[in-house]
Amino acid sequence: MTAETDFIPPMPERQRQPLGLLGTARVLRHSPVEILPQEAFQFTRISAPFLGRTVHTLSGPEEMKAVLHDDPDAWRKSPLIQRMLRPILGEAILTAHGDWWKMQRKAMQPGFVRQRIMNLVPAMSESAAFAAKSIADQPKGEDITPALNRAALSVIERALFTEANDFDRGQIRSAIELVFSETGRTRFSDLLPLPETTPRILGPKALKARKILREAVGAEIAARRKSGQTREDLLQLMLDARTEAGEAALTDTDIRDNVLSLVIAGHETTAIAIGWALYILACRPDWQDRVRAEAKAVSSGSFAADDVASLVFTRQIIDETLRLYPPAPLVGRQAIRDTQICERSVKKGDVAIIAFYALHRHHRYWDNADAFDPERFNRDNRPSDPWLFKPFGGGPRACVGSVFALTEAVVILATLVRDLKFSVPDGFVPRPVMTVTLRPEDGLPLRVEAA
Repeated sequence: MTAETDFIPPMPERQRQPLGLLGTARVLRHSPVEILPQEAFQFTRISAPFLGRTVHTLSGPEEMKAVLHDDPDAWRKSPLIQRMLRPILGEAILTAHGDWWKMQRKAMQPGFVRQRIMNLVPAMSESAAFAAKSIADQPKGEDITPALNRAALSVIERALFTEANDFDRGQIRSAIELVFSETGRTRFSDLLPLPETTPRILGPKALKARKILREAVGAEIAARRKSGQTREDLLQLMLDARTEAGEAALTDTDIRDNVLSLVIAGHETTAIAIGWALYILACRPDWQDRVRAEAKAVSSGSFAADDVASLVFTRQIIDETLRLYPPAPLVGRQAIRDTQICERSVKKGDVAIIAFYALHRHHRYWDNADAFDPERFNRDNRPSDPWLFKPFGGGPRACVGSVFALTEAVVILATLVRDLKFSVPDGFVPRPVMTVTLRPEDGLPLRVEAA
């Protein structure tokens, strides 16, 4: 691409000057990714005092590797993240640490081996075809995100339960939205250096949503135990997990909280990535036509496992989408002992903000960093340093379902673009905001017609 042809999609604002405490609280409440200063996209580490501790904003690959990979035992997820997630997810894989986290990761890992993922490709294609039918005629432009959420939820449901007994997707989606709106917004009290054990009070709507989610998953667990059936799914792996002593590794409560973690994280992030990709393609009909031609050449019907490797340009679109709109733009860690970040001392209690969003748009590592260019990810141009592109995190705690999510995103995007044509309503420009994930603030109304 050249400067004349660069396509720069919308991005969150960046800070040009210090905000102060109240300004920081205001920005964090609306969209935490907007707290990043312009310098984070030019330098690799910015350290500054904040309320009695030092906060290190990291946007370089070596700095991130130092925290997430080189000395991960020196760091825990930030107390704020723990207080936000534990009321919903308990001590599940997203919030656990140490040996308990390792036990849960070990129980889930077999569920995400390549062959299991490939076995789900037909289900991914089927869910995408259903979504295509539901949005096939939108000449004026309506929000496509509900259909994408339903499709992604259907896929993770199949992976978890094979066949859910009575899984009301509409009710589950509404409950998840309530949870995100309640727990994903930063409060002023969250800026205080409180221990992670300090409870974060849920409002009545969030409590009701949590009850709906827990009861739905609990019913699936109870039904499986009552049936005595054995199935090839993630729920079965967790039910069958054993300690070295041969005892059940996970209680039903542990299983419930981990299933909820996968339901919430495992479909929300994928659906948002597909949505951003469709918006990009709606803005660029040339790329959209190329994806459509590729998908039609691979299959005119349901995609099979062997088809995925042939969707090369579609995968490039997904990768570049994840670069500019990573599912988790920021993650936080707190040092539990003195350590180092690239030979610079860090004190116990210091906080590290791992800014994947800034890494992916860093002027030192990417040409035309804010421009969308799928050729960055062709076979010859892909980054040689694996720490330059980290849409699913890095180190031991990298997302266990990253290959699952990438495969699903490619299959669903290829299906939708093959069968439908997308365009942007006049005057519509989405605003990316962070509420746990990086999503369009008011949805994605796109015009849709048959291809």
